[in-house]
Amino acid sequence: MKRQNTKQIIGILGGMGPQASACLLDMLIDISVKRFGAKNNDDFPEILLDSVSISDFISNDSKKNESLKILKDKVIFLNRIRPCRLALVCNTAHIFLNDLQKISKAPFVSMVEEVANTVAMTNLERVGILGTPTTIKSKLYQRALSKFDIECIEPKSNELKILERIIRNVIAGSSGRNDKNILLSIANNLKKGGANGIILGCTELSLIFPTKQNLPVFNSLKILAMALLRK
Repeated sequence: MKRQNTKQIIGILGGMGPQASACLLDMLIDISVKRFGAKNNDDFPEILLDSVSISDFISNDSKKNESLKILKDKVIFLNRIRPCRLALVCNTAHIFLNDLQKISKAPFVSMVEEVANTVAMTNLERVGILGTPTTIKSKLYQRALSKFDIECIEPKSNELKILERIIRNVIAGSSGRNDKNILLSIANNLKKGGANGIILGCTELSLIFPTKQNLPVFNSLKILAMALLRK
């Protein structure tokens, strides 16, 4: 008798931006090999990545309702495929997570919650957050971390504008060494403000932030990849 295919599907809503979504796919494959011992084609998870073309809401929420409608339509489409888990490859898009979960037949893996859980396991009392202006202002991470009595140190208003520019440069494929240096300078300011660790709360920043630092760095993209494979 032919063995029935019981492989479960990971559904990913990406494209916000596309480069980070592609990086997540690479991470899922790499971690499958290095942490879960995948050797043959059928050892790897089945992954459906939808790189959604959507108006961004990095700092302006004027098209937020339009973006939410597009994402809802994508969730309805994915419901027909019946994935075992869904994920948003965008920290900022987590402002829509509750609305999307209400219409999804599969549970979403929250990148924000997974990062907060990871930080909580380190016993740090204060962490700095790097992200889009919308992510910072919506208090996504601040609320998630407050459940563990962890203080979140935020960038200053002028630094948020700089972070937005750097993120847009990454999406446009035009980021360079200067962006990395400025990003490190903002992270250092968070450290001076009392942060014992840094959360890369934007998947684009995960692509350019130097890996070797003298304090813990929580890469939201990598943490999401690990969580999806565990679950």
